[in-house]
Amino acid sequence: MQALSDDQHIAAVEAKVDKLEKKLDDGFAKVDQGFVNMQAQIISTERALRGEIVTARSDARADFRTLIAVTFGLWTATVLAVVAILLQHHL
Repeated sequence: MQALSDDQHIAAVEAKVDKLEKKLDDGFAKVDQGFVNMQAQIISTERALRGEIVTARSDARADFRTLIAVTFGLWTATVLAVVAILLQHHL
């Protein structure tokens, strides 16, 4: 086994630190890329949900209009039936 001089020992430690720095930088780069991918997925999901919400609102509005039309028609038929019955009794 060979004894290392202080300069050699410092150089070996610096090499290990440089290697560790590179690993950390690579790891943070992967984490950053993961965040970018996650953000893109969130934006994509948000857009899809907005489209679904717009569709659901349109369907709800159409259903409400149909409900109003049916209710108005039933009320009109009821009033006309009552008027017809009253007119038959008076004739």
